[in-house]
Amino acid sequence: MKKIILAVALVSVFTLNYAGNGEGEKAKVEAVEYKGGKLTIHNDTDDEVRVHTGYGETTLSARGGKTSVTCAPGKKVKADGKVIFEVTADMCGTTVKLSDYL
Repeated sequence: MKKIILAVALVSVFTLNYAGNGEGEKAKVEAVEYKGGKLTIHNDTDDEVRVHTGYGETTLSARGGKTSVTCAPGKKVKADGKVIFEVTADMCGTTVKLSDYL
């Protein structure tokens, strides 16, 4: 009886050791490049523009008004109630000119 219990215990230990050695399916890891935490919006148009960034609204004066927001890819930026652009990862750490989107 002792031999049977010992044999079952040994088989259990070897089975647990094999299952936990990490040779099964490996976890997938995706690397994401992160340029910066801010996005600057620059009003280089001749008109005053009211911009809604998803965090709040601000009015950018004509020819030079700027605002900085946290760069969150997927966030929509609106002007006059319409989406003018969606933040992408490559915009992080850069300045976006409104004339490119209006």
